[in-house]
Amino acid sequence: MAAPTTVTYGGLNLNDGTTYTLIGESVDFGERAKTWDEYRAWDGTVGQYNVSEANLIEISLRILVKGTDNATLTNAIAAINAKIDAGAQNFVWNDGGGSVTYACVHSPRVRLPRNREAQSAFWAIVDLILYRTP
Repeated sequence: MAAPTTVTYGGLNLNDGTTYTLIGESVDFGERAKTWDEYRAWDGTVGQYNVSEANLIEISLRILVKGTDNATLTNAIAAINAKIDAGAQNFVWNDGGGSVTYACVHSPRVRLPRNREAQSAFWAIVDLILYRTP
């Protein structure tokens, strides 16, 4: 049996199997997005100008967050948001094939969904979006 994937953000273990569990044991590390402007030249050809690549790359992962009551569930989400609010953090991924570390900058806060599962079973599935440097 393979060791579980190690996923940390700012030192917070996002796959501890108790409070946080990575869903699907996968993550989308994203790619740099290329942008450009297109202009039609006088001879009818189309040229691409101002070609550049985005400086920040989106990482997305889905996490099951569990608590023993509403307070612990809320606190678990608040712990993720505290790391986001603290500013730049390292995101570390190790699936047994070697560790990869990305420097992440600002990211959107994680929302706690107010649904039946969160209110009665004390768990929620959240999508964590982080922005990393290339």
